Amino acid sequence: MIYRVAASLLASSLSASAFHSSHYISQGCRSVLFRQRACIGDTIKRIPSSITLSMSSTSGPSFCEKCGTPTQLQIPEGDERERHVCGDPSCGHIAYQNPKVVVGAIATYQDKVLLCQRNIEPCKGKWGYCQGFLELGETSRQGAARETWEEAGVTVDPSKLELLAIYNLAGMQVQLIYRVELENDTFEAGHESSDVKFVSWDEIPWEELAFATVEWGLEHARDMKDVATPAVQERTKLITEDGKWEVEEG
Repeated sequence: MIYRVAASLLASSLSASAFHSSHYISQGCRSVLFRQRACIGDTIKRIPSSITLSMSSTSGPSFCEKCGTPTQLQIPEGDERERHVCGDPSCGHIAYQNPKVVVGAIATYQDKVLLCQRNIEPCKGKWGYCQGFLELGETSRQGAARETWEEAGVTVDPSKLELLAIYNLAGMQVQLIYRVELENDTFEAGHESSDVKFVSWDEIPWEELAFATVEWGLEHARDMKDVATPAVQERTKLITEDGKWEVEEG
């Protein structure tokens, strides 16, 4: 559920449609992206501030969300970057663009993990755990429980979810991934899933996972499966000055 957008596009022409049409930000199918891994000790150059400003200014609305007047790119008083500001001075609404929050749950039952096969693009046919955008009015745990119900027909008590990982994607998306042990192995595929099944850790189709973060989460969940209180994994995926994705811990 995450679009793959070239880093060069992120710097110059990322449009609002790239955000809203898929409900996910660029991450790339695992089979295409992330064949090579960055060593933790490698020096990673962070995305220049000029590119960051360009990314923020190209993805805003063309019309005011309050009155419908066309917006203008300008730096509001007291701000340091361009925003989409309503062209009507009597309104002056500022459209702030912020990272999306994704929540997910790695659900297990008797040492088997619940996987869903995607029934929608991108990465249709690939596998992953239940995840999706956090909705207004819900906590991150409630959102992860809702996604588990919507995609796999599995009821989860939000209070039993344990934080497992935090993934940051180039300042555009923050993922909060939880783990939970289920009380039974009952499930039913939702409309976004073509198949749902429990598999042993050795049976995970590692080469058929949808996204790099899915692989990270499952690997960490496997490593933490016998630990009562899991260590929270933090990873950041960012764009280097030469337009390539790199990864660092934390």
